Amino acid sequence: MKHVIVSQFDPVSEADLKRILSYRREKGMTDLWLTVSEEGILDRKTRLGLLAKAVRPYRRLHVAEDAENAEYMEPLDEEIIRHGIYRKAAQGIRKDLIEQGYYLNETAKAMCNPHRYAHTCSVAETARKIAAVHGMDQKKAWVMGMLHDLTKGFSDEANRKIIEIYKPDWLDISPKVWHSYTGVIFAKQDMCLEDRDIAYAMEHHTIGDGKTDWAHLLYIADKIEPLRGYDVSEQRKSAEKNLAAAANMIREQSKAYILETEGIHV
Repeated sequence: MKHVIVSQFDPVSEADLKRILSYRREKGMTDLWLTVSEEGILDRKTRLGLLAKAVRPYRRLHVAEDAENAEYMEPLDEEIIRHGIYRKAAQGIRKDLIEQGYYLNETAKAMCNPHRYAHTCSVAETARKIAAVHGMDQKKAWVMGMLHDLTKGFSDEANRKIIEIYKPDWLDISPKVWHSYTGVIFAKQDMCLEDRDIAYAMEHHTIGDGKTDWAHLLYIADKIEPLRGYDVSEQRKSAEKNLAAAANMIREQSKAYILETEGIHV
């Protein structure tokens, strides 16, 4: 009879796999089957699929559909992963987590205050809708929106330490802008982000000086998302026609507003 271990695997972590492999060796088992419990943030079918990818490199580990009579194993690092440390997930699923945005809602809740979390979700949905108009990847647009402000809640000192290492030429500009780049570093190092379009758009989303459609899209979505509370109908219509033109218009309007309210040329 095959031996089955069940856990939430929401998601499966690298620590889970190491413990499972150690357990198999200790028990002298040739093969071991794993399956997921009913309860989880992701649906069971998705978690089973991710588990199958995670165990693919291990020929003695298998995925079972049935959890009946399985031995329960307490999960390791699940919450840490869901809160943004995707590098602790099983190596075979890290790319899926970030590209599909499986736990970005949980990550944003953990890293943002309620106001910033609401804004983040609104930006992501705005970006998705505008992307649809232009035939761009809607999931990618949504992921980009969910990532864009994750490090805005970091202290100036924490952001400064990152900027000093990776972007020292930004030390002379406002700390309000630093999260544009520290967010990129966090996403790459802790969330295993590899998408260059998203990284570039994140870096340029505050100043709005990006040159790609993805950068224009994120900058626009950040400025016109509905929770901003002002009439953006003109800007939205422009964005649905031409991303570059809309981004330029919004950037010029933003410069004029800062000059009027703060007397600062930007």
